[in-house]
Amino acid sequence: MSPKQHTDRQCQFENARGQRCHMLIDNHHPGNGTARPTLCAYHADRLRATVPAVDPETLAADLLGDINDFSTAGSVNLFLGNLVKQLARKRIARRDAIALAYISQLLLNSLPALERALAAEKEAAEEAAEEAEAARINARIRQQNRELAARRQQQATVSPAQQGTDNVRPAS
Repeated sequence: MSPKQHTDRQCQFENARGQRCHMLIDNHHPGNGTARPTLCAYHADRLRATVPAVDPETLAADLLGDINDFSTAGSVNLFLGNLVKQLARKRIARRDAIALAYISQLLLNSLPALERALAAEKEAAEEAAEEAEAARINARIRQQNRELAARRQQQATVSPAQQGTDNVRPAS
């Protein structure tokens, strides 16, 4: 048997120091979400013992509660509080809790950038509204100037005709 074939049948568990388990895969234990088993009987049982048997939908509902998005520090803080409660009740695996806490930290770190982006969008919208208002005012002024010029032109064409009749004096 070649070394490659032996490692294909060997347990895929690695400890904290990076050492692999030397036991053979137990084909009678289901895999950890994979198509085929990857762990020996011992590590498959340990994995099953560490993962709580909680419905994922129920756990998600308990973790998220009334949180609609994570765009505020308050919503992230609420999520972290719910995460601590679930971890204390042993309803979530420690590794999963660590991963979720790390993601929450990343969300908190991204909030200032999100707030700057939202402020820039708001400022751009306000500037666009101001520019639209200025354009509307300029268009109105141009229209009034055209109307005023048309009146002046009309008065200029009417005035010479009236001047001819005004210069004639009645005979006495």
